[in-house]
Amino acid sequence: MIKRRGQIVVIKILDTAARLFFTQGYNDTGINQIIKEADIAKASLYKHFHSKTDLLVAYLQRTHQYWLERLEAEIKNVKDPREKLLAIFDYHRERQLKNSYNGCRFIKANDEAGMSDIRVLKEIQLAEQHFKDYVAGLVANSGHKQLLSDKELTELIFMMTEGGIVSASIFKQADDLLAAKAILSKLI
Repeated sequence: MIKRRGQIVVIKILDTAARLFFTQGYNDTGINQIIKEADIAKASLYKHFHSKTDLLVAYLQRTHQYWLERLEAEIKNVKDPREKLLAIFDYHRERQLKNSYNGCRFIKANDEAGMSDIRVLKEIQLAEQHFKDYVAGLVANSGHKQLLSDKELTELIFMMTEGGIVSASIFKQADDLLAAKAILSKLI
């Protein structure tokens, strides 16, 4: 029972940190705010996370896991291998709509802490590389037109996706993700 209580506390802390880091930023979120909003004791937070950076790393790891699971579940439902590539843009568009065009958790964390802590940067790089590897697998199985090599198409999709997310955050709309999807459909 004690172990389960500890797991519940960790979930409360991570859920609170995730919401705050995403909506107001890592630098603008204080440990005391997390403690207050998670309704936990300070000792409970420090029992599980020795520093705010440790909490950020755990948040990034959990975000990476959940994000990739949701993406894979969405793409799995698409039968046509080429359409799977296009569905990446639909997935990202829906995420931007759901999150009120608040951008990418990894890009935001990189802007705020990626340059100052190598652990944070490594987690962000791992997540981004995992996404790129996932796209590479889809590209390799897509039977695309071969106007570009698999590596080139993978890089293009990755950059178009990342750029579309940044653009959605800046302009508060997802038109660029739809434009990227339309352009890609001509190449595959």
